[in-house]
Amino acid sequence: MLQHTRARRLLVGGFTLAIAALLGLWSWSSLASSAILSASPAAPRQNDTVTLVGQGFSPGETVAVWITYPDFQVYGVAEIVANGDGSFNYPYLPDFLGATFTPTGKYTYTAHGKESGREVYADISVGIGAAPGTSAGVTITAEPGKDSQGSYFVFRGSGYWGGEDVAAWIRYPDNSVADLGRVSAGPAGSMEYVLYVTGVPVGHYAFTGRGLRSGANGIAEFDVSVDDLTVASGVATLNIGPSPDTQRSFAAFIGAGFKPKEIVTVWVTLPDYSTRWIGDVTADADGTFSAVLYLSEQEPVGQRSYTAYGNMSGVRAVANYTLQPGPGDAPLDTPVPASDGVCTGEGCF
Repeated sequence: MLQHTRARRLLVGGFTLAIAALLGLWSWSSLASSAILSASPAAPRQNDTVTLVGQGFSPGETVAVWITYPDFQVYGVAEIVANGDGSFNYPYLPDFLGATFTPTGKYTYTAHGKESGREVYADISVGIGAAPGTSAGVTITAEPGKDSQGSYFVFRGSGYWGGEDVAAWIRYPDNSVADLGRVSAGPAGSMEYVLYVTGVPVGHYAFTGRGLRSGANGIAEFDVSVDDLTVASGVATLNIGPSPDTQRSFAAFIGAGFKPKEIVTVWVTLPDYSTRWIGDVTADADGTFSAVLYLSEQEPVGQRSYTAYGNMSGVRAVANYTLQPGPGDAPLDTPVPASDGVCTGEGCF
């Protein structure tokens, strides 16, 4: 009878401990998932300020915040110290590309508690900003030397005040805006601006000229098409691996078929068909080269192509490569492939 009572007590005690453990796990899981992040407004226009509000983090912990752009480029926003109740409030203007206005599309904010490990997300959808239209009596025409990459456009405007400064800017196909500086109108109120479009994204553009004293606006729309600007005398080979791979990884380049010891220029054509110079590498005595390129979280994802061009031989090699979204803020633990050198950014082969 005594043994039976003890066994029963042990059974009840074990059941109680199991229930307590389950309640503890449920409470920890509930606490770990209790953090929230909101972004307001959820549908801002370009150049609007977005306010981030986080809750449910540990009191006083550091919260890392970053933003993922529509093309999956990732940029750090800030490291914020949570208040005593585990909350924070952070007003923020999303602009990392050096433009007056960011591209339109879907953005995702991520907030990660460095001590608690809690990670939450908030999306916004950025629309095109409000802008004045063409003013009465002001005209701008776009005259292409050629309407493809590598050419130029001449913008001629009229209807401004004589001698006034005219601010010029351009809207890209993704609706981002870049400042082009100022030109002076002539005595008759006319202006001229020459724009070279080598290596830019293909698509539909708009050029705007605004008189700084008159406030008059002129707008000219134009299109840029893709073009191959390299004339090759022969074909070399270029292999890149691994592909596909994610941001925050290394790509290994192996080229062959070039002239011994010649300088080989490497550039990339991105998914929007814009081009970016990567760097120069010297071929070995047998006409080969190897190099490693680090692809950071600030690289746009999608299919791209790399071109290697021999500056003496004129031979060219092209290899396609697919980049996928990266692993968030995970530490970089990818081993560096063996090569002649490592490139960690634009122009550093």
